[in-house]
Amino acid sequence: MKSKGPLNTQTDERRLKRTPSGLNFFLNKKVIIVTMDNKRIEGILAFISTYDIMIKQIDKSNQRTGNYMTFFKHALKYVRCEDLDSE
Repeated sequence: MKSKGPLNTQTDERRLKRTPSGLNFFLNKKVIIVTMDNKRIEGILAFISTYDIMIKQIDKSNQRTGNYMTFFKHALKYVRCEDLDSE
């Protein structure tokens, strides 16, 4: 995601070198999200912000549908990554 302001090259370089932690480690990997009301959704983790996450939906044959879903973090029970080895 591009920022509209001038680029701070030192900050951007530091951000790229940083080791992913938390949910950032799951970016672009297949995840299973379970909500507080026990609904189970599978998808590819596409975006993480302070209060919400966005996934690309996949169907039962693991093909991307082109649809995106956004979830507020407080509505999630847990997020489980299915493919830790793939990059």
